[in-house]
Amino acid sequence: MAPASFQHQISSGPTVLIPIETRRETPSSREQHQISKVNGHSHAQSNGALTPKHARRPKLLSVDEALQYSPFSSIVPFNTVDQRAAREPLELLDADIVRTQGRSAMAQHALGAIKGYLEGSELTDLNFKQPSYSTERRSNGRVSPWGDRRSKFPSLGPFANMLLDSTQLEDRCGSLRSLFSAPVDSRAVDPTPMSPESISSKDVIPRKISYHDRKPPPTRAGGPPPKPTTPAMAAANQESFASNTHIMATPSSIKQVNRTPIVLIPPLSAESSLSDYKTFREHEPRKEAKGRPAVVISHDKVRDQRAVADQASDDLRTLLQGIFDAEEQITEENAAVPSTEAFSYFTWIHHGGAEVRALATDKLVKLDLSLQKVTTIGKLGDIPIDDLCRLQKLCTKDLMIVQSSELSIDATWNNDDFSAWLQRAGLAESALRSARIILRIMIGLKGEKRVCSEEILQHVVGVLNQIFNQCIIPVVEARPRDAGAEIIELVSPHKKEIGQLLYQANKVMKMLVEMLAKVDIAETIITGLEFFAIRILFVENAQLEKESILSIQKFEAPRRTAMDIITGVFAKHPEQRPFIFDEILSSLQKLPTKGQNARQFKLSDGTSIQLVSALIMRLIQTSAAPARSLVKVRQPRVTTQRKRRLSASCSSESEAENSSKTANDDEGSQASSVGPNDDTYDHAKQRLSKEATDLSSISARDAQYVMGYLVRRALTASKSGDQPYRHLLDMFAEDLILVLGNAEWPAAELLLNVLMSIMMNITETKSTAPAKTMALELLGIMGSAISELVVGTQSLARNLENQDSERGIHLRQMFDEYVDGRFQNTELFVWDGPYRIVLDYLASVDSEGLPTRSAQVFYLIQWAKNVGTAQSTADSEGKPMVYQLQKMLSSRAWNPTYNTETVTKGQCRLAYALTVLHMNFCRRFDRTVNILLDSVTSEQITVRTRSLKSVTQMLEKDPSLLERARNVKTLLIKCAADASPMVRDSALMLIGKCIQQKPALEQDFLKPILSLSSDPTVTVRKRSIKLLKEVYCRNGSKEVKSIIVEYLLQRTTDDDKGVSELASQILEEVWFAPFWKCSEDAAELPIHNKLALKEQMELVISTTRNGDGVSSALVSLLRNLLGSGSKAAPSNSKVCQKLVSTAFESMIDPEARPEGLEQKHIVQCLTLFARADARLFDAEHLQYLQPYTSNLTTAEDSNLLRSVVVIFRCVLPVIPSIQHNLLREIQSALFKNVHKLGKTELNEVAACLWTINTILNNPERLVKLIVSVIKYLRIYKLKDMSQNEKDTKSAKRCVQIVGAFGKHCNLESELGGFQEALAPWQWTSVSGMMINSIEPFAGSSQPLSLRVDALNSIGLICQASPHHFNHTDVSDVFQKALVEGQSDVQNVVLGNFRDFFAIQENQASNKPDVSQANGSAATNGRLGGSMKASEGDGASALIAQRFLQNVLFIALASQDTTALTATEVIASINRQGLVHPKESGPALVALETSSDPAIASVACQAHADVHQQHESMFEREYMRAIVEAYRYQKDVVKDTCGFRIGPHMSKLHSTFEIIKTSKSKYQKKFISNFCAKIDFELDKLDVSGAVPASLQLSRFLIENLAFFDYGRVEELLHTLNCMEKIVASTGPGVAHCINTEVFHVRVDAILGALDESGQGIEATTTRHECAATAEVAPQRLHRLTTASIILSCLWDTRTYLRRLYGLSSNGQAKEGKSNGKGKDVSKAPTKTPGINGDRVVAAIAERVESLGSREKMTQQCSAFVELLSVDHEFRVAAEGDEEGAGRPKTPSGDEAGSPVPMSGGGSRGAGKRKRSGSVAGTPNKKRGRPTLGRRKSSRKSMEEDEE
Repeated sequence: MAPASFQHQISSGPTVLIPIETRRETPSSREQHQISKVNGHSHAQSNGALTPKHARRPKLLSVDEALQYSPFSSIVPFNTVDQRAAREPLELLDADIVRTQGRSAMAQHALGAIKGYLEGSELTDLNFKQPSYSTERRSNGRVSPWGDRRSKFPSLGPFANMLLDSTQLEDRCGSLRSLFSAPVDSRAVDPTPMSPESISSKDVIPRKISYHDRKPPPTRAGGPPPKPTTPAMAAANQESFASNTHIMATPSSIKQVNRTPIVLIPPLSAESSLSDYKTFREHEPRKEAKGRPAVVISHDKVRDQRAVADQASDDLRTLLQGIFDAEEQITEENAAVPSTEAFSYFTWIHHGGAEVRALATDKLVKLDLSLQKVTTIGKLGDIPIDDLCRLQKLCTKDLMIVQSSELSIDATWNNDDFSAWLQRAGLAESALRSARIILRIMIGLKGEKRVCSEEILQHVVGVLNQIFNQCIIPVVEARPRDAGAEIIELVSPHKKEIGQLLYQANKVMKMLVEMLAKVDIAETIITGLEFFAIRILFVENAQLEKESILSIQKFEAPRRTAMDIITGVFAKHPEQRPFIFDEILSSLQKLPTKGQNARQFKLSDGTSIQLVSALIMRLIQTSAAPARSLVKVRQPRVTTQRKRRLSASCSSESEAENSSKTANDDEGSQASSVGPNDDTYDHAKQRLSKEATDLSSISARDAQYVMGYLVRRALTASKSGDQPYRHLLDMFAEDLILVLGNAEWPAAELLLNVLMSIMMNITETKSTAPAKTMALELLGIMGSAISELVVGTQSLARNLENQDSERGIHLRQMFDEYVDGRFQNTELFVWDGPYRIVLDYLASVDSEGLPTRSAQVFYLIQWAKNVGTAQSTADSEGKPMVYQLQKMLSSRAWNPTYNTETVTKGQCRLAYALTVLHMNFCRRFDRTVNILLDSVTSEQITVRTRSLKSVTQMLEKDPSLLERARNVKTLLIKCAADASPMVRDSALMLIGKCIQQKPALEQDFLKPILSLSSDPTVTVRKRSIKLLKEVYCRNGSKEVKSIIVEYLLQRTTDDDKGVSELASQILEEVWFAPFWKCSEDAAELPIHNKLALKEQMELVISTTRNGDGVSSALVSLLRNLLGSGSKAAPSNSKVCQKLVSTAFESMIDPEARPEGLEQKHIVQCLTLFARADARLFDAEHLQYLQPYTSNLTTAEDSNLLRSVVVIFRCVLPVIPSIQHNLLREIQSALFKNVHKLGKTELNEVAACLWTINTILNNPERLVKLIVSVIKYLRIYKLKDMSQNEKDTKSAKRCVQIVGAFGKHCNLESELGGFQEALAPWQWTSVSGMMINSIEPFAGSSQPLSLRVDALNSIGLICQASPHHFNHTDVSDVFQKALVEGQSDVQNVVLGNFRDFFAIQENQASNKPDVSQANGSAATNGRLGGSMKASEGDGASALIAQRFLQNVLFIALASQDTTALTATEVIASINRQGLVHPKESGPALVALETSSDPAIASVACQAHADVHQQHESMFEREYMRAIVEAYRYQKDVVKDTCGFRIGPHMSKLHSTFEIIKTSKSKYQKKFISNFCAKIDFELDKLDVSGAVPASLQLSRFLIENLAFFDYGRVEELLHTLNCMEKIVASTGPGVAHCINTEVFHVRVDAILGALDESGQGIEATTTRHECAATAEVAPQRLHRLTTASIILSCLWDTRTYLRRLYGLSSNGQAKEGKSNGKGKDVSKAPTKTPGINGDRVVAAIAERVESLGSREKMTQQCSAFVELLSVDHEFRVAAEGDEEGAGRPKTPSGDEAGSPVPMSGGGSRGAGKRKRSGSVAGTPNKKRGRPTLGRRKSSRKSMEEDEE
């Protein structure tokens, strides 16, 4: 209704035609300008009055145009479509009245409803004048608009007439009938305009005002008073009235006006004045915020919302009436036959043996749509409650039918059965639609308890449970690989129907979410919803899309809805929160930990996390906010002026004080009302801090509960275990890290902070190694996340550099200050700071979504907490901000403060990152780094390894950590030399990361990398090799590259095939692969390729200068790369040819050689290529080398000659077209210089000359040379060589020549020439003649050097002619040399044996590849090879049988070179199977314990081969081998201890590792025999010597048992059992002898020590006092002490093993380890970190030293008796941690079938601990014997924890 001033204007102003409109909005300036034109004047002419003469005829506005300027709000539809729609209810009423002959109940109901609006007392009094023209006839004779009306008006319908007859309004405007039936004046209508005075108020047609317009809208309190109307405005109104009356007076105008309803406004009265009216100023056009699109409203398309609402209500009423009428027609007994339309509302279902009626599906759909429409516009309250309750009951029947149906799917169904199920599924779908209708009614009438029935809600939840549990979940969990395959096959053709059922169920679940937020629900329903939602959350979905019937993402939608249900309950019902947390956490083990289905929750940025992770974060965010802060609240529209006031309220204190009234009106700010001062500000800040802290503590408490539960469960599980909690904790941490920088999930920072705090506490306290390992791993992940956040924030800041916005610039400056360390935390908390930016962005993204609202409230609390605790003053910004935050915190909601500049996503991310970087989680980064670095030096191996890996993770994210943590480099170098291979491997990995991030560190880390390339662990060697490749490729130094290549070449001959192949592959990649393309080019290479080849050749040459080991490795490498087994052999061959040519160029041209590179180095390198593949050379290359064979003036020339001769020897046989003249020249030069050559060069020259001879075929020169040498030897044989050094030297030269040529030259075909030259001839072969000529010089009377050369020459000739080994004279020479004991002589003989065996082994392995050239040669080769092999086999057998014992003696006598050679001979004999394994087996076991790694390695490999081939045969020899090893250690190594230090390792480690390759039964038998060697009989015990040999042997065996690396729990338990049996069987006897003989304990003493109760008490006399009365014989005491020492050491070792492997006092393993039963005993035992062998070694050594004095021996005997008397283990178990059951138990003596004798110790006295029985084999004690002299030893007990 219009204001009072406007009412006066209506009643007294000029009559103006204004069509009726519904809008109340204030018109714009343009619209007001149009109003001015309608009233006859424009804005520009408002100061003057217009006369009718000058007034332009105004346009008559249509209803739609004029209605917006009207103050009325009627909702009468005026367009054609609306009129038709509006008349539909009236036509229904008319039809019903006609059908019932005026007795329609529907019409009476409608009539009663309408009459309420026509009560005269309620109607607004409006007086409108009636036009004065005739209503019956006009002058043109046309019928008037109203016509002739009688008692019933023909144009009115039945219902209109009924309404007209029942309405009495004559007292308001006269009889309505008189209005239509009054006589009409027949005179013509005067077209002249009517004056205002000609129209009276009685003629105005009254207008019915709608119900909603009865009360005027409230005016703004305190608004400005109405402005008076000026005379000009009054004149304008009079002029407008005159124009309008002129228009109305014309017949055409009347016709036009009558098209739509009109309102006639009377003119001004004569008494009116301008002061009675109010002038409204022109409305300012609304300015749209930047970035927000302007809302353009087309008035032509605007619908009358009230009419739409009424229409929707009417439609719903009609639909309900139809349903109810149909139900009545069907159910009433006396009703007529129902119509077809009535049956269309229902459907009949066969259920329970009867036909059941239910609403039809189309009606359910229509009802749902109608209810949705009515509920949305808020008109559901207009529907009678009884009708809605009746509808709910109808829908409940559908739910009950489904609940009594069976929806389960059976895999055994046929098609008919499944068709029946599909019908039931369709019924379930209809029930879900009914459930939606029920829930819509409940939500729409949330305050009405009649429609919110608990019983009906239970039916809704029950139907959902049934559909999911019986139908959907089994289908989702079905997999094609198990029993679900049949269900999949059955359901797959109908997955569309099941998918639709799932879709409908999800819609019902969404409505339940809405209902939870709006309606108070009973606790029973809440509980049911919780169980239902949690069940849906933890259903196992398919991992692959092809395995899913319904699609993975289709089922994820109900999961999300279930999460919303849980969140809704959590938010609205705080009492349910503990239960929700417990249910979720207890169900975590059902979650998948692998596959893509582990993370299906999609975030806004496209990444995915676990659904449960999102749920927990949402719950944590919600926990700090009560339910009322999360209810959807529509914020009032913020106007432009209000925005300015909000911004100004926090900009300056003066503006806040000046605008205090405005702030109080618009914002309710406490700053203006309280009048802030310092005291008030402090109190407000304290209140803000307290409230925010209290709220944040709730979230922190819940976060600690969640993370504490996950950590506790993860500590009891492993990644490889059955329980997934360890994996879940890692995945949860990863999910939190993924959303750490996402402003929509602020709880992630809190959860990560709690997790980090727990992990730090674990690392800083005394925790187990697995716990610390887990903590360090998570700390590394979280530390990397912080580094990644910093890097990502840097990228965000760079992306904002292109933006010119003031906010973006400010954020970049803040981050730059953070990076530089100049940032102050208080800058974050200002009003226009990052917190407000984030909150504004969240409000603009989704201000009505529950997740976003919870994030806003959570983030607002964090801001308020920081502001409340920050050190700030009450400045111009601080005061208003505190009050504003306090107000928002009280309401738990953020009021968006839109600025002129919209917050972008990038600005929000940067702002949020800035706040997160200053929260507790990120501020712990430095502490995290320190913890990880400190853990690198931990005593626990796994802890050190894990900390290194974690540091590696952090370095990958933030390389600058190397510069900030200065001690990283030192720690890494130290860890690279760690005793643990795990630590070394981790350190190497971290070194690689450091070098990758900072290449300058290569110089510091190169040495440890090189040393680790020969590490004992294969993985470490491989990682080192890969890292060396990276360093090689990055480094430009030739020296560094040469060193790297040297180490790589050494690894090409590695024992591990994988390592050798990797090293060979890397060398091929860095040496040859870069030149593959160069080798394919033309003969003339480009300059840069030539230079590259030259540099590469120089690198190869410099590498070969590093030793013979490198040279042999390079030859082996080249053979592999150039052999047929290499895929790139052709390319490699071409590269090598280029390198050889380049080397020759450098050798010939001195200027082409770099400084420091000499000719000999080049030739030596070429020698290696020739040995690898002679085809790399050609005849031209040999011509270049020929001059070096004739000049031997210096030692350098000799070295060159040796290398050149090697090349000749290798290359000549493969060059077919070499010139014979060149060969003759070479041959002559070599013959000329034979006498000048050393032994090595002579050997090569002899081989070369024989090669040349095979080509030139001139053996006479060789015969001549040998004959001349033999003649000289005949002369020297007659001389005494010991007296003439010159002759000795000459004789040596002759012997060397004969030996060298006898080995390489087969001159048996020249036998005639030798017979002729050396007459008289008495030999049958040339080789025999040579041996006979040399043999005199091999006697013991000859000088040592000459004898060595003679033996060597005989051996060389025998290698070429093996049958000579069978000759007695040769064997005697070798036998004598081996027996005499001179190491040089022995070494040369053994060296010949070794070389001969190597030749035999090579021939055996190369027999299939003998053929090389043509067929004839192949035949000869095969035949000759066969003959020689036969001779060699006989010679090998003879050597093995005759010389093996000598060789064994030499090998076990020392650890020098001779012993190594002897060991190699023994290994070769065993490889060829020449002797029985038992003959050499014990020696090999003993040699394995050698301190020389070369000897131990050869022996170990030979032992492994023998054990593999002759396991059962070798079994009986092991005990003899163990004793032999002890003897070897005692006599040769001079150390009888059974272990090596650094770290402790058994000396028989290699032997035990070989035995571990056998079956468990074999191992147990070995252990039993091994332990049996320790046992003894007291009277037969050898105690001779200060430290008896029996004690030393026992100590050696016991210490080996202590440090064996047991492979399985079963073998460990068997070892402990054997040790306990020895103590239990032998110990009591020894203790009894000690008590009776040493301490003289008598029976009467025992009886006297008994008290009255029969309990044993301690005797007053100590053992030492008893011993003093009668001393035992020294020899007897020595024997008893030795026996006690052996048993005590054995028990100490048993205790050490028990603690080392986590076995408790009753033989049970610690929690989490194997239980000793079933398959667990086959697992490897786990060592307890922190326990080493130092203390057990010290205890054994101390016991052995007790033999030094009588006092110590007495103390040792006393300690042994006490050991068998007092159960220390019970004390340890009682004082230690409580250890659970289910652990592997050490079998006791009784369990093993062996009785456990009682010790001689007495029972405990009063006050002592109770006996624990025979626990884990602890010997039981007899009752009644007192414990004498219970004096504890000075040394610490071995029973104490060694951690």
